[in-house]
Amino acid sequence: MLNVNFNLRKQQSKAPEVIYLVLRWSGNYYRYTTKFKVLPKNWDGQKQRVRAVITEPLKDLINRHCGDMEVVAKRLYATGIANQTPLTKEYFKEGLDRWTGRKVDEKPNFWKFVTNYIESSHSRIDPRTGRTIGKRTILEYNTTVKALREFEKENRDIIDFEKINISTIIDFRDYLTTVKRYNVKDKVKGETIEMPYSLNNIAKHIDNFRQFLRAANSSKIQFDTDVLDNKKFSPVREAADNIYLNEQELAVIASLNLSNSPRLDKARDLFLIGCYTGLRISDYNNIKPHNIKGETIDIYQSKTGKRVKIPILPTVKLILEKYNGSTPPKISDQKLNEYIKEVCCIAGIKEQTEKQRTRGGSKNVSVLEKWQMVSSHTARRSYATNMTKRGLPIQTIMKITGHTKESTFLKYVKLSADEHAEIVRQHFKSNQ
Repeated sequence: MLNVNFNLRKQQSKAPEVIYLVLRWSGNYYRYTTKFKVLPKNWDGQKQRVRAVITEPLKDLINRHCGDMEVVAKRLYATGIANQTPLTKEYFKEGLDRWTGRKVDEKPNFWKFVTNYIESSHSRIDPRTGRTIGKRTILEYNTTVKALREFEKENRDIIDFEKINISTIIDFRDYLTTVKRYNVKDKVKGETIEMPYSLNNIAKHIDNFRQFLRAANSSKIQFDTDVLDNKKFSPVREAADNIYLNEQELAVIASLNLSNSPRLDKARDLFLIGCYTGLRISDYNNIKPHNIKGETIDIYQSKTGKRVKIPILPTVKLILEKYNGSTPPKISDQKLNEYIKEVCCIAGIKEQTEKQRTRGGSKNVSVLEKWQMVSSHTARRSYATNMTKRGLPIQTIMKITGHTKESTFLKYVKLSADEHAEIVRQHFKSNQ
């Protein structure tokens, strides 16, 4: 049991003495100062309170304080027992300091928390992959932080855990929609222009903002968790007008004589490997000799860590033979995106294609030639779409691409209404 007493250090002193709280439990002893003083002659040692004398005008306040402190000490003891917390001197000191106001709990700071969260990402394990957070994800976090800082400045109100609610995330969305701009180089005019954010960019920033808040919630930081409820707020997204290259277009690209331009030749070959394996650029740009096993590419995907085994199709086989059993030298993502557009332009892939994108709250429609819309990721979409057109079971294609959700895979299948109709038509012809 906890024994609680109040006493003075010098009982015979002629000067006021500090009143101490003395705790004893299980052979332990701890003394805590109350910061109140009283003349020893006015102290009742038996009752452990200030006597009712006129010379002690604060007697009622002091006695009430001592009574409340005794209750707090006993509550700390009972709580420690119930929670199996070690009953140390430090435990009682911290609890009493908090009650007396000598120690104020540090208020959680949003920016400090987010900074620590991002800095620890390099060593934090992603539960979905069992690996540390990727560099690209960390880069996206930092981009969102920059946007939040600018939003805070524009809004003239500090982002604080106590203030965060549904209105905060709606205001952030509105800021990204109507105010925030980013710089992009116009390759036609050769100048830098400001562009409003697209719906999908806005949704990504909101996702990251919520990721910070989910981490804070896991750390028991208090805020209005309605902000995490998708039923109460969900950012709007739109289907991207991403194209794919059909097998006829890929055949034209493969047949190009690019011997006079080694950079385009290597970019074309690397891109075709992606088109006939379904790998992401981070994987088809990093195939090593040990990944090539006979008629199969055996590789762990860099994004998910998932192991996939991909049959080496004729086009890929010819490319490997061209490079003595290996793949073309690695090319940066940026350069590959630039070079493959040039290759597709040379191949005459110039079909007029309408592209719709909501930016700044308005739908923008532009007409581009198809080669202008090709990127390194077009390869993965082309594989998924062309294999689907060939009639392969979706589950089989997903085993090659590494998709685990059919809904995610189907976003890669870019068949037009006419192509779907033709697939049905051919299916019935083959079964007649």
